Amino acid sequence: MINRLTKYLVVILLTFTSGHLYSQVNVTTLGIQLKPMIPSKYFGTGTENAEIEELKVDFEPNPGLNFGMVVRKGLSRNWSIESGICMVQRNFTLHYNHPQLLEEEQLRFRYICYEIPIQAMVFVKLSDRIFMNASAGVSLDLYPSNVESSAFEYRDTLRFDFYQKTYKNNWIQSALLANYGFEWRTPDKGYFYLGASYHRPFQEIGTTRVLFQLDDDPTSTFVNLGGNYLTADFRYFFHEKPERRSKKKSEK
Repeated sequence: MINRLTKYLVVILLTFTSGHLYSQVNVTTLGIQLKPMIPSKYFGTGTENAEIEELKVDFEPNPGLNFGMVVRKGLSRNWSIESGICMVQRNFTLHYNHPQLLEEEQLRFRYICYEIPIQAMVFVKLSDRIFMNASAGVSLDLYPSNVESSAFEYRDTLRFDFYQKTYKNNWIQSALLANYGFEWRTPDKGYFYLGASYHRPFQEIGTTRVLFQLDDDPTSTFVNLGGNYLTADFRYFFHEKPERRSKKKSEK
C-alpha cells in the first residue's frame, strides 16, 4: 500500500509541477480544520479480529475526529508548507462473543493522541478563485497515556466482566501523511477548503489487552492497533495580505 501510494503522489506532483502553478507568495495564514475519520477496510482501517479458546473478539474502529489549527506559509509561486497541531480522537467498539453469553456484548472506548504535521503542498489554478492541490509529508504523533475501560453484568447467579486496557507502544511516533483537495479563495474573506487525507503510522500505535471473565474464570487476549485512518477534510484559512519585504538601499 505504501509503495502504491508513493507512486501516486510522485505522479501527481510531477503533473502539477509541469503546468502553470500559482501560490500565494509570502503569505502566512492561520487556519482551523475539522477532519471526520472514516473507517475503511480497503485502507487498512477496518475491523480486527482475535480469538482464544471460546472467546471471540471483534475490534471495530468507529468514526472519530481530528480537530486543530494549521499554519500555511507560501514559499514560492509553486510551493507552500503547512504545519500545526491537532487533537485526534479514535473511537472503538469491542464485540464479545462467548458460548456463555446469550447475545453479543459490547464495550466502547476512545484513544486520544496529538499530531504535529509537516507537509509540502503544490497547487494547480483551475479558475480565478478555485485551486486544486496535493500534499505529502510526515506527522509526529504524541500519545500521552494508556487508556482502560470496563463493564460488568449479572445473569441469574453468574457475573460477567468485560475489560480492556490499551498500552501505547511509544510516547512519540511518526507517520506518513498524504492529502488531496480543492480550495476556493475569496478576495477578502479567506480560503475555504474541501479534501481528503490518509494517515499511516510507520509502526503499530498500541496493544490492547482484552479480558472476559465469567465469575472467577478469566480469558484474555491481545490485539495490536494499526492506527491508520482516512478523513474528509474541512478547512478555513483566515484572510492575510502578503508580507512586505524591505528593499535594500542601493549603494552610492
